[in-house]
Amino acid sequence: MTLTSQSPLTEMVTNDATEVAIPLMDVSSTVLSFENLNYSVQQGSKRILQDVSGLFRSGRLAAIIGPSGAGKSSLLNVLSGFQVQGMEGRILVNNESVDRERYRQMVAYNPQEVMLLPTITVTETLLYAVDLRMSSSVSRFQKIKIVNDIIALLGLEECAHRQARVLSGGEKKRLSIGQELVSNPKIMFFDEPTSGLDSESSYQVMSYLKDLARQGRCIISVVHQPSSDLLELFDDIYVVAEGQCLYKGPLEDLTTAFADVGLICPQYFNRADFVIKMASKSCNEREKVQLLKDRMKAAPIENGYNNNKQDGNLEPKMVDRNDETSQYAISQWRQFAILTHRTFLGTIRNFTLTVLRFIGHILYGVIIGTVYYQIGNDGAKVISNVSYFMMILLFIVFANSMTVVLTFPLEMAVFIREYKSNCYSVGAYFFSKIVADFPLMIGGVICFHFIAYYMTGQVDETYRMLIFLSMCLLAGWYAQIYGMLGGCLFPIDVSPFIVPITLMPAVLFSGYFIRYDELFDVFKPLTYISPVRFALEGVSLASYGFGRKDLNCNEIFCYYRKARKILEMLDMEKSSIWVDVGGLAFIIIGLHIVVYVSLRFKVR
Repeated sequence: MTLTSQSPLTEMVTNDATEVAIPLMDVSSTVLSFENLNYSVQQGSKRILQDVSGLFRSGRLAAIIGPSGAGKSSLLNVLSGFQVQGMEGRILVNNESVDRERYRQMVAYNPQEVMLLPTITVTETLLYAVDLRMSSSVSRFQKIKIVNDIIALLGLEECAHRQARVLSGGEKKRLSIGQELVSNPKIMFFDEPTSGLDSESSYQVMSYLKDLARQGRCIISVVHQPSSDLLELFDDIYVVAEGQCLYKGPLEDLTTAFADVGLICPQYFNRADFVIKMASKSCNEREKVQLLKDRMKAAPIENGYNNNKQDGNLEPKMVDRNDETSQYAISQWRQFAILTHRTFLGTIRNFTLTVLRFIGHILYGVIIGTVYYQIGNDGAKVISNVSYFMMILLFIVFANSMTVVLTFPLEMAVFIREYKSNCYSVGAYFFSKIVADFPLMIGGVICFHFIAYYMTGQVDETYRMLIFLSMCLLAGWYAQIYGMLGGCLFPIDVSPFIVPITLMPAVLFSGYFIRYDELFDVFKPLTYISPVRFALEGVSLASYGFGRKDLNCNEIFCYYRKARKILEMLDMEKSSIWVDVGGLAFIIIGLHIVVYVSLRFKVR
């Protein structure tokens, strides 16, 4: 249950000889039980979990162990509610069925890979988590106090003001745990929290989890080959072998249960290593292992926690929904405001997205202005001026799309984790991402436009300059949303190749490299969906349309001195600026819809 300003619950806990106030559960106990869980993939053709049952209690640290491929992470994903497709069976909290949305509010899931926004500091990360997961009625003072308490509890004081990108592996793990502690969950799942850490850091992280369990939370963690010291921190052990339960119960009874079927753990041998060896497919004692599996399957989950089960009626009791809160702790408008601030802060701290982006636009503007210096009003250099139009549009499209492609996939993992934790809606994230990236795109395009426009000597009329700039901004907007789509659909190692390749048809059918009347009939419809064509027409009309006077001519004869002839040469004499604006706007709106749908698909 989320802390409120009316009844903040804290307890003094000793950690490294320092007493800190930390959030506590406001319930006496929580029991997570599950019965006959089955999980299949590939439309049921491959079964990962087979009729597994068990129980985890609050106040006790539980470990799920087993060999690689046994189904440990799959069991954790199913129990956390993050994996529902292909799952059968039931999961109960205090012997009561909880609907999916409510269950996601009660649990916290910490994945194996720690995904953090790299340019946000530790304190800022936790403050944003507090703002997103706690009610707006909680005062700022209380939120800051909770953040400071979590930092003290997890031993993050020394790195509190460091950006996440410079944190060590252990510090990142603890920070990700702190993000989940903000909402004060009843049940917490951890997928191999010691992965990639040395023995000392692993013990430190698990000690923090032990402290969290002692506060009244139900803590379940997948651990891969724990050392003897690490194993002693756990209260309960759940062993998975080939998708089935091999043991469930207290740590002290682990070797006894194996010994009862003739599997004797050698003296001074790591119990975890022995159990994993017995659970592996290469074990020679297959009959004894199967006997142990049968015993676990026949054993009751626990007396007193299955009283609702009746013959012929497997529907559990439903939770009383009178005290349920909404899906999100704050309004979607508040979500949008917080996410926009966080995204913009992270963006301006990103050297690639800010400094290099502006330097690139300014530098390329100077280069273009120098190469095409003062050709805009020269009737003898019209072809070169049209080439200038194409060059600036290509730069705007590729520079802005590739910038997003290289950064957006890295944020997707953070978005998916926070969305599944009920921090915010897809819509709030989508609009905040667009709005936060907009100022940098606009700023870069404006700097580039003014430098190149006036250095190349384009017509000095305000309304033409503004129309020209508007088409450039629309091209930049298109590039930004297209890059976002590529980053959403493809991983970061593929999208930088896919996006430029898929942009090339829009460039090819822009009307610059081949005229419309020279195309085969089968290709002509493609010109009507080319955003580069609309942008090129727009800037050309801004320069040579609207009754422009004759151009200067420094030679004996200039065929393209009259603006009308230039438009005829470009096959644009019948074009309309409103059609170009409308065409670009239609494509941009369509891409926004596709990106939103893609995000919805991604989180499912």
